Amino acid sequence: MRETVLYVEDHPVNALLMQTVFELRPELELVIAVDGASAMAATQHLKPVLLLLDLRLPDCHGTALLERMREVPGWQDIPAIAVTAEAEFMPAGTGFSDVWHKPLRVPTLLARLDRAIVPKAPARHDAPAVATASFPRTSYAA
Repeated sequence: MRETVLYVEDHPVNALLMQTVFELRPELELVIAVDGASAMAATQHLKPVLLLLDLRLPDCHGTALLERMREVPGWQDIPAIAVTAEAEFMPAGTGFSDVWHKPLRVPTLLARLDRAIVPKAPARHDAPAVATASFPRTSYAA
């Protein structure tokens, strides 16, 4: 059974990049929510091993979303990483365990993803590949 990662991201290019990265980690299923409302709806049926949250969402800020997610039973201890273009954002005191600054670079992203999933996934040292087909391992939160 594959582990689930929830990525909350409203920008289609950023979502596509993350889908491409997750194609290199077939043991993980990426679920994408495009805003805070769909992310909160996903809390009712998902139990991810990792949360990746953009900070500037169309309906809320990622830090406020994380606070709301932490109120959901079973979601208090899921590691959360801010994925943002806000260069000055620091995760201390926000509930995020780390911050991944955009623009994201695939080799760095793979290494950081592997570290974030440890000990569930072994470290991988694959060369990045370019996905040219659809992304069947990705689903979108309703």
